[in-house]
Formats: sequence, structure tokens, C-alpha cells
Amino acid sequence: MIKLIALVLAIFMGAASMASCANTDSNAPMGFKEISEEGVTYDLFVPDEWTADISTGVTAAYYSGKDPANISMIGFELDGSVTSIANYWETYEPSLKAVFPDLTYVHEPEEFELDGVTAMQYVYTGTMVDTTYKFMQIVAFKDAKVYIFTYTAEAASYDAHFEDVFAILANFKFH
Repeated sequence: MIKLIALVLAIFMGAASMASCANTDSNAPMGFKEISEEGVTYDLFVPDEWTADISTGVTAAYYSGKDPANISMIGFELDGSVTSIANYWETYEPSLKAVFPDLTYVHEPEEFELDGVTAMQYVYTGTMVDTTYKFMQIVAFKDAKVYIFTYTAEAASYDAHFEDVFAILANFKFH
């Protein structure tokens, strides 16, 4: 009888673990879940082990409580005064420098393609409360909107999630 109960429990646990690994979001690639909300003009997917965070009103996710590496995506309409990504960055950069007076670019901005749309990649570091962070921002213009994808991590652990971040970007889709 004990062997039968153990067998039934083993079968149940195996079925439950397989069901929990199943991809329930039909739009999400295998191993990913969608975190973008209804009404946005893009689909953003993160690896299953990442945690969605909608507490800020921005589409975002973080890796874990012990490793707060995170990504976010925001899209908003432009007011007409901004005419290019370079122009947008010129107006945005002073705000960044106000928050991070030690802002340092890791390399020159590079062209990037986000779901077929030409974008720019900005990688920089900045210190806040004695911790140095490294950021990668992808800025794209599409249909009179600016879209900003941001990856943030402590500088020392920035490379640890690079594979996930590029998979997130490779699976990103505009509507």
C-alpha cells in the first residue's frame, strides 16, 4: 500500500512539475512569459524565472530579490519638438546627469535594431548610494512615439544576465 501511495504521489508530482513548466501564454516563446499589459503597442517577454513588476506603472521585471538586475520598457508620444533619437538623448541626458553626476559612458552610442526598427544603444555607469550601476538603454522611434528599453544592474554583476537581456530584446515585438 505504501508503495502504491508513493507511486501515485510521484506521478502527481511529476505531472504538476511538468504543468508548471508549460508555457501558458500562447504568444510567448518557450521558456518566456509576456509581461506587457493590454493597451501598450508592443509585446515584451522575459524568461520564466524573472518576476514581473508593475508597481511603477512601467512594464518591468527583475531577476530576483537577491539579485535586483532588472529591465523595463516604456513608450510615449513625443510633443513634436523632438525630431530624432540624438535630439531626444540631448534633451534627456541632463536629467540623467542630475541623478548620476558621475555618469560615464562605457562606449560611444551604437546603432541597434529593435524588431526591425533602427534604434540607438547607450551604455553608461552611475553611482547611487555608494553602489555603481551599469545601464543599457535602447531608444527607438516608431509611429510618433519614443520607446525606451532599459537594463539596469550593479556594475559588478551586469554581465551575468546579458544572455537573458539579449534574448528579451530578440523576442520583443512592436504591434
